[in-house]
Amino acid sequence: MCTPSMIPYPDLAGAQFTSLSASLVSNVTLQILGSLYVNNGPLDVQGVSFCHVKTTYTHIGTTDNVTVELYLPEDGWNGRMQGVGGGGWIAGGTDFFLTNSTMLAAVSEGYSAVTTNGGHSFLSGNDWLLQSSGEINHQILEVFASTSLNELSIIGKAVIESYYGRPPLYSYWNGCSFGGRQGMELASRYPTAFNGIAAAAPAINFIGILMGNLWPQIVMKEMGEYPKNCELLAITKAAVEYCDGKDGLKYGMIFDPDDCDFDPRSVINETITCDDTGVSEIIRISEAAVKVAEAVWAGARTSDDRFLWWGLKKGARLVEQPLGHFVNPGIATTVCSRNGTCTGKPTPVSDQAIRLLVKKDLNFDVSSITANEFEEIFGATVEEYAVLDINPNLDAFRDAGGKILSYHGLYDAIVPPDATRDYFNSIAARDSQVHDYYRVFEAPGLAHCHSGAGGYYPSGIFKALVSWVESNATPDTLVASTPSRNGSFQEGILCPYPQKPHYNGLRVEYYDESGLFGTSADDFYCDE
Repeated sequence: MCTPSMIPYPDLAGAQFTSLSASLVSNVTLQILGSLYVNNGPLDVQGVSFCHVKTTYTHIGTTDNVTVELYLPEDGWNGRMQGVGGGGWIAGGTDFFLTNSTMLAAVSEGYSAVTTNGGHSFLSGNDWLLQSSGEINHQILEVFASTSLNELSIIGKAVIESYYGRPPLYSYWNGCSFGGRQGMELASRYPTAFNGIAAAAPAINFIGILMGNLWPQIVMKEMGEYPKNCELLAITKAAVEYCDGKDGLKYGMIFDPDDCDFDPRSVINETITCDDTGVSEIIRISEAAVKVAEAVWAGARTSDDRFLWWGLKKGARLVEQPLGHFVNPGIATTVCSRNGTCTGKPTPVSDQAIRLLVKKDLNFDVSSITANEFEEIFGATVEEYAVLDINPNLDAFRDAGGKILSYHGLYDAIVPPDATRDYFNSIAARDSQVHDYYRVFEAPGLAHCHSGAGGYYPSGIFKALVSWVESNATPDTLVASTPSRNGSFQEGILCPYPQKPHYNGLRVEYYDESGLFGTSADDFYCDE
């Protein structure tokens, strides 16, 4: 049955299919970590077999080439389709390890999983955005950002119906970061494509993020000083120590950054041990380092202090660090040599955004940008690439009966949590019943999508979405947990924004399966 002859080309207006293949993949067994199964926990995949369908098409009158792939379970299809998103400059595709891991996990749970490469398969924007003429390829950018998502839904449903003889009963989207942005784009622009959308840490204002994350590098250039990474780590550590336990329970993190009144100037001249240059030395925290931390927390501003972009929350990592299978690039990272000189290190995605989208010059030196120039290009760039932003109107998605569940880590050092708050607030301003179909849960201590300083991760959010869509089981809270540390296992709850979790002061005796003592979800309640 898993042969191309059994699967005709779908009907897709304005497109011409160029290939379709189908091959049986048998007896897949592997362990998938929670960080690699988006919006879910770890999964033990055992002996899964599926039909891998891959089709390519081009839009008539263009030279683009888009690939859509499906994993169709040989046995035990649950009647549902799951669209799987990408990250960074990657729309998806099984060549991307994160998307592939989620596809494998989804098919092992009975879903027909589908993904698109959005017209390109490159990790970097360097390889496809800029044409030889020196102009941006706006047509492929539109495909990448939007068009391919609706087409994925159409193709996925058509192939599934051809393969099983019936269409999916329900369709879901699953993504984080750019994948979360894709989910929000689907809800706002293609409201009938999916019944339910799990959109974690969504990069809703994609260009704003790429531009805004350059801000601390601009601040350092203007000062003419580049503090050591160890200084910013020490400032963050001091903030955590100062604000941890304000509600009576020590978490090892800032549970509510909005309630943290730590003054970084209190640690100027404190001595710390630093090994940024590979040699351990005793240094003092500089005023320049404090200014950088303040700038990151405040966010990008004009010369007359007008808002440009949101800052990160206190506690978020400000400099580069490994995070499991990923690397948090750190928007205030510097590189220091043994002679004592330091230089800035912009994040790769911000560096690309300036070179490609703003300057349209692969060889442009991003470190040359001044504060005045940054201010001039910020608004113009966001406006030029408005196709990458999400319209704050979910009326049609609401009317179609769709549901959105989203979470955002308060330690996210890539996508500011306030960006998601702002989008939600825009929806709420036009619809007081927003919680009937769209809920955002903020996660204390959680970094981008996953990990962080023992952050509270809601591994059951995707399953909660399915229950909300199919059984009308409204998620008033989400159970979340942190990794076991220091002999303690922390379990708590996340609350639908604008509510926040609060410790009730009555620690419930709780033991995890390893016998480690900690907190349980019963120790918390939600309130604004």
